[in-house]
Amino acid sequence: HGFFHRTASLAAGYSNRQRHSLCNVLETDKTRTKRMNSTFFADTVSETLLIPLYMRAKESRRGEKAIIRDPVAERLVEQIPYDYSKFDGAVLSEVGCNVRAWYLDNVVRDYVKSHVNPIIVNLGCGFDARTQRTTIESSARYYSLDLPEVIAARDRLLPPAENETYVPGSMFDEKRMAELKSANPEAEFLFIAEGVVMYFREDEIKSLFQKLLKHFPGCEIWFDLCGTLSVKNQNKHDTVKKVSTRFNWGLDNGRDIEKWDSRIQLIRQSSQGLFFRNRYPFFMRVMTISHRLMFRFCSIVGYRLS
Repeated sequence: HGFFHRTASLAAGYSNRQRHSLCNVLETDKTRTKRMNSTFFADTVSETLLIPLYMRAKESRRGEKAIIRDPVAERLVEQIPYDYSKFDGAVLSEVGCNVRAWYLDNVVRDYVKSHVNPIIVNLGCGFDARTQRTTIESSARYYSLDLPEVIAARDRLLPPAENETYVPGSMFDEKRMAELKSANPEAEFLFIAEGVVMYFREDEIKSLFQKLLKHFPGCEIWFDLCGTLSVKNQNKHDTVKKVSTRFNWGLDNGRDIEKWDSRIQLIRQSSQGLFFRNRYPFFMRVMTISHRLMFRFCSIVGYRLS
């Protein structure tokens, strides 16, 4: 597996600036939280990875009533000093983050069960413990990719599972795509990008699709979309308005992506509001009557690239 087996150990060998960022993440003195917030997370999208982490931890603590159980998230929230309280009361994000994690976990499980040599690539993995939550067969292998400073922190706080490899870098890096395909020529690839694509421009995501078509014909990619209303009204979003990062792209109709290339086929577009409806406020339950309306806020889509 060459390069992709070496990347896990590379995470410990970055520059002094990246080492400093990692140390900030691992500080246990909570009086330094404010300084950590303004240093490690400045000028990156990394702060947004703590939103779903915190929401999964909160949900997991609900026990048998939880949408998703994630003891890893519970532990990491205790270890990473941060003012998580500013996300309390964000009911829509709390339920939405956990429904999409639950949904995409099921996508992974179904893919592993239905393919002989499955490889799951978690793009923009953050501190997501999808490997631990979804490993059901030893034959499945996972690659978790994110920015170098995130992988460095992840490697320290959440060492890779036996069937998992960490990859520090950009999901747009075509050289690494070629390396991954070369290392696994007979594999069947599933790409997951949870809470990722809305932070990029449409042309950047279009270029990602073109690169996947080139290197991984036959693969699937699943991700959550922000609808155009969510992007337009992001200053009112219950969590995003509290961080510096902003949405850059939204889409209502998943079939619009099929227009990018004839080899792109929509498998399914689903609304998070269709699941665990009793957990949403009343007005959201009413809105789920109309799929088109819900898709203007958010949805989950899957594509097959031939």
